[in-house]
Amino acid sequence: MKPCNFGSGHEIRPTSPALALRIPQEAGQIDTGNRRRPAFVALGLLTLSVAGCAVPAKAVNPAGGDRVVIVVSATANEPRPAVTDVTRKVLTDAANSENASPQGSGNSSVALVSAADAADSRPLVLTPRRADGSLEHGLQRPSLVERNVQAVADAVAATAAARPGLDLLGGIDAAVRGVTPGRLVVVSSGLSTAGAFDLRQVGWDADPDVVADQLAAKNALPHLENWHVLFTGLGSVAGAQPPLPGLAHDKLLSYWQKICARAKAAGCDFDDKRVAAEPPRATVATPVVPVPGVTSVVGPAGRVSTTVSDSALGFTGDSAVLSPDALDLLRALARSITAAGRSDPVVVRGYAADPPGSTAAGRQALADLRAR
Repeated sequence: MKPCNFGSGHEIRPTSPALALRIPQEAGQIDTGNRRRPAFVALGLLTLSVAGCAVPAKAVNPAGGDRVVIVVSATANEPRPAVTDVTRKVLTDAANSENASPQGSGNSSVALVSAADAADSRPLVLTPRRADGSLEHGLQRPSLVERNVQAVADAVAATAAARPGLDLLGGIDAAVRGVTPGRLVVVSSGLSTAGAFDLRQVGWDADPDVVADQLAAKNALPHLENWHVLFTGLGSVAGAQPPLPGLAHDKLLSYWQKICARAKAAGCDFDDKRVAAEPPRATVATPVVPVPGVTSVVGPAGRVSTTVSDSALGFTGDSAVLSPDALDLLRALARSITAAGRSDPVVVRGYAADPPGSTAAGRQALADLRAR
């Protein structure tokens, strides 16, 4: 039996925005005469691509069998959504579930894929069946399972936000409403900018327990009783959204851990596998969440300039060694550029302070080391 497949559509490539990284130092400048200049790293160009998808050839009755609900935010500030290895295992396990009827008219395991800003979901059969609807137990079973799982992966990759802003709590609530509890996969950066949990209002200094309790008091949490939840892509960003330093990423994780637990989920897991830095699929502009020590500004022609302060990236003293968090931050910026597949040159400039007793030669040597 042929699985549900999603076809590819047209591709749009708008003018590529340039991305620049500015790194001011703690006196993070080099004295050239009496002028002080901020550090500057030109990081290249980004492109956005958009692909369409075809609807499944056959509608599926979502009643009965195992259910895997997948909610995808896929905003313009996130990489193109993708299914991780952990999610593939969840889908494969559902496809091989014994909770399926011998004939196609009965129970089948189904994946329900929906955008976080959409009210409906698209069901895709996971259970491997033959053309006559009977279960496949023979040599074709592994390939049918893989094809069905890949059809879900293609559906996830084809999802894109159609509205500005991300109300992730609302999207989760809509996705599970009326569905028999099973596995819920949330494919999202987690950077919600709408609804009851707006990170622009909550900020990065709030107590996660207090935030979760306040949401519960407002009856703003989704009903996740008996749901086993898996978050993937948390903190993965693209476009104009500044990348998250280590502390901000940890706080984001804590927020969603507490929210998931307070929503009474049967289990809350977080897949920390790095999401491939593919260009966003969505083209609808969405608000950015301010990040401590990192700012991004979109200028003329879509040029994105990212500034990183000492608190997030600065070198210490006379050192030319970056902290692990600083390296992660730079790598995140680099991935967002290389994802576009371009070969634009990257210019890196290192700077050093000029404390009493320093020499021009010493400052230049330190600046060179920092640039490398």
